[in-house]
Amino acid sequence: MNRTLLSAILSLSIPVISAAQNTVPVSFDLNYSDAENILSPITVKVGNALPLQSKPRPEREGYRFAGWYTSPDCREGDEWLFGNNSVGFYTQPTDSMAVKGEMTLYAKWVSPTPVRTVQDLDDMRNDLSGWYVLENDIDLSGILNWVPVGEYEAHYEFAPGEWWVKAFKGRLEGNGHTIRGLHMTQLLTDKSGLFGACANAQILGVKMEDTLIEMTAEKPYVAPLAGILKQDDGAVTEIRSCNIANTTIKVRTTNKESTFHSFTGLCGGAWGGYIGQNTVSGKMDLQIAGEGGGELYVGAFLGEAYNDTVGCVSDYEINITFTNPKAKDLKAYIGALQASATNVDSSVAMGSINLSGFSGSKEIYVGGLIGSERYGTVKSSRSSVRITEKKVPSIQIGGIVGEFNQGYSMIGAAFGTKTTILNWCTFTGKVTSDGNDTVVFGEICGGGQPEPLSSPWGLSMDYSIRNCKYEPAE
Repeated sequence: MNRTLLSAILSLSIPVISAAQNTVPVSFDLNYSDAENILSPITVKVGNALPLQSKPRPEREGYRFAGWYTSPDCREGDEWLFGNNSVGFYTQPTDSMAVKGEMTLYAKWVSPTPVRTVQDLDDMRNDLSGWYVLENDIDLSGILNWVPVGEYEAHYEFAPGEWWVKAFKGRLEGNGHTIRGLHMTQLLTDKSGLFGACANAQILGVKMEDTLIEMTAEKPYVAPLAGILKQDDGAVTEIRSCNIANTTIKVRTTNKESTFHSFTGLCGGAWGGYIGQNTVSGKMDLQIAGEGGGELYVGAFLGEAYNDTVGCVSDYEINITFTNPKAKDLKAYIGALQASATNVDSSVAMGSINLSGFSGSKEIYVGGLIGSERYGTVKSSRSSVRITEKKVPSIQIGGIVGEFNQGYSMIGAAFGTKTTILNWCTFTGKVTSDGNDTVVFGEICGGGQPEPLSSPWGLSMDYSIRNCKYEPAE
């Protein structure tokens, strides 16, 4: 079953009925002396979780709010995990915490911590909710294989960031400085980059140069800055004003079972959050050799993505060779800007995508901007990318998007997103095919075209392409 469809099913959770019917107050202490300390309490049934929507997010000048804890000194291991009383195929209500009686939770506040050395950068993993500010350029070239800060261990992709207990939940500010020479030569965590996983985190104004990701791996899911990120409703996750330059990614896949692969120049995957005013540049040489199939996501900025991308610019040379004809269940989504997308605005893709070899797959989607547009709106963006295909069978290429997906549009409607729109987008690159009569080419879309669409829930939906232009280069 498609993972996003499965996630939609998972979200339709079954309520857990508490045997205890008594209710108790839960109070929130702001935990600093010059404030009216106690917020208005909420009342919760004993045995129930505190709903994620009920989590107060206070502000304090000069500090960053870093969660609620059961102790005033906010000791490690005492953070309270908000959530929902629900069960699904992969989730249990024990992932969030049950209220056992009347209690008080205490706010944790963090102030800026200077990062001046490699050791300081490495020490971010000791407080994953900290606030860090670069005060020097950092050279990581002496480290053979960087261990990512923060890990992904949620049960499924839509799990609240509250449950990502080993993810980075803090803030890193670049402050005009550069992190150089990050190397990754083998996978040490499930998702890998400078950060492995980020949840309700901020990465602002960070510059990275000369990152090298070079490995043979079974299920690589890698990017220079972050492997994966998540944002809860009401929280803030953002990668803003970052410049990730001169990245080199050389990877050969070896998976024998179906899995997910992601190769990008910024962040491997995004479930919510804001990606804004960033630039990336570099080169990828990928050999897709594993026979297990699964899903492959390749893009300059993001892989599988359900977020807002605004004002971003990419310049990437992407070279992909398929070498295993046995991988018949492989699905590949390749975009010069993003592998898949929901909302994209005022962004630009430059560079090239070059594909060769034989995959055995019938589902390879390539877009000048987006590999697969699933729901949301892509607008006011353009691609000048040159796409070259050399006898890759059953490939679908579009100047703007490889796949304009009707099925995902209906899934989006289930989550309240009633639009799947391309508007004011332009392709000024060039598509070259080497005598392959199985290529499906569309000036705007490779696979899937707009047509009247209604959802099974009776929602009014807008599934359309407007004002898009195909103006290929000579």
